[in-house]
Amino acid sequence: MPTLPPGLTEWLPSGFFTAFLGLIWYELKASEARVNRRMDDLRDGVNKRIDELKDDMKEIRQDVKTLLLQQAAKQPVTPER
Repeated sequence: MPTLPPGLTEWLPSGFFTAFLGLIWYELKASEARVNRRMDDLRDGVNKRIDELKDDMKEIRQDVKTLLLQQAAKQPVTPER
């Protein structure tokens, strides 16, 4: 690792680089937490929408069955069938 210039080490307080790296580490972890929280929110939204679509499909299937039964009831049964 390259050495720091001698004047820089005298001017900066000791532990400055450690504190700076700690601040960067903290911000990375906070950013990661924000991204994970956003992903969880999006996943929950998608799952909610999927559940709504499944409910809609159940209603549509029931409507189709009802219409088919009504259509079958309107047609007379003949011996050819």
